[in-house]
Amino acid sequence: MPLFQQFSSAQNGLSAPGVWTCNLVLVLFLLLCAYTDGTRGKIYNKTTFPAMLAGLLLHTLFGGVNSLGWSSLGLAVGFGIQFVPWRLGLAKAGDVKLLMGVGALKGWAFCCFGFLYGAVAFGLISLPWLLKRGELKTVGQNLKGYAQIAMMTQSAPDAPTPTVTKKFVPWGVGLSLGFFVALALEIWLGKPFWWTF
Repeated sequence: MPLFQQFSSAQNGLSAPGVWTCNLVLVLFLLLCAYTDGTRGKIYNKTTFPAMLAGLLLHTLFGGVNSLGWSSLGLAVGFGIQFVPWRLGLAKAGDVKLLMGVGALKGWAFCCFGFLYGAVAFGLISLPWLLKRGELKTVGQNLKGYAQIAMMTQSAPDAPTPTVTKKFVPWGVGLSLGFFVALALEIWLGKPFWWTF
């Protein structure tokens, strides 16, 4: 299927002005989401829905029906990536819509790889955040205990009791950083990752 053989919007028919317009909208969108999630713990609908709509419209305007399909697929993949964590209460609805907006603007591959980079970035920014709140040691002890039980029983034990308090975790900040990495790779290499497969 052609949509799964190409990794950037440009490869899928979006003109150069369209690619750069989507990139500009993406940068503004990510900056807004990172700011509101980092300062207020929220990613607002008034930011995410316009990004989704902009992605669909820009792809249609600059690339026609084929690019609209690419954008729609990206939106759906963004929803799919975060749907289960959201339903399990591990992510907020704003995080789901953040990925949907990115997927609509940049396509499915960008959304997937940016999400992976964002997960790594989130882990890195969580360390000083947990340290500042005095919870890093307890989290480490929980993870160590979980790993020891898993190795001894050769099965997946029940998840340890959460030790992090209910204050918000800026997941949107980590995701935004990951998408900036994916954007830099796409501008530099023409795709949002550096390996081949």
